[in-house]
Amino acid sequence: MQWVRGKCLGKGSYGSVFLAHPTTPDWPLLAVKSAYFRKSSSLMKERRILLGLFGSEGIVKCYGSCLSLEFFTTVYNLLMEFAPGGCLLDLINKTYGGKIPENDVRQYAGMILKGLSSIHKNGYVHCDLKPANILVFPSEQGLSQLKIADFGLAKELGERDLGKPCSFRGTPLYMSPESVGISVIRPALDIWSLGCVVIEMITGNPPCKGLGMQGLLNRLVLESGSPDIPENMSREGKDFLSKCFMRKYYERWTADMLLNHPFIVEEKFT
Repeated sequence: MQWVRGKCLGKGSYGSVFLAHPTTPDWPLLAVKSAYFRKSSSLMKERRILLGLFGSEGIVKCYGSCLSLEFFTTVYNLLMEFAPGGCLLDLINKTYGGKIPENDVRQYAGMILKGLSSIHKNGYVHCDLKPANILVFPSEQGLSQLKIADFGLAKELGERDLGKPCSFRGTPLYMSPESVGISVIRPALDIWSLGCVVIEMITGNPPCKGLGMQGLLNRLVLESGSPDIPENMSREGKDFLSKCFMRKYYERWTADMLLNHPFIVEEKFT
């Protein structure tokens, strides 16, 4: 497939994202993630993971990769489906004005869980689940459709991450206690992050915002604390979050278990 590079949509540590205009008939707009070939190992890893997950519900689609020569430099390009609605952060702030009603949050959380279920069943852990890495697509069924993207930090299930002591895997505000320092990568890490995303959808802010790095470390490790659950949530919502924030990773509910929680299937506690 041939394509022409369009405007820049964003930049990150891996490279930049551009709009891609296919010249092949009947192809929709695409997004292309680009990096200099010598610095493209993260994108190559993402391509391998996404092609293995192609067609999975709740996962952004990858259509392959190609090389281009730009200003006498080889560039690696990863072709992805384009998300017209931006990311979940845009949905929270621009569409909903800062807070999403709980009835909608239930459905969005279910969409994210379906994506996490696919990721975990295929032997991976995302390791950086947050609103900026969840893309928004139009839907004919009412609410927008959410899909998980950005697998640059993803790791295989059970892989040991030998980082610096007291450092975080992913984005600190969304990380679990066991993700601090040296740890074995487990799906429960993503479940804690999901709980943080749900709180942000409800309140408009990530939990523990304003604590700073040292305060966050103290809260997670030294004080054995968990994010505060919003008081205005339903009993089902509070219970759902409590299952996401179990301190011991092996007590945290799995994605499949949470998909059957009353908060997601919209059943009332009796």
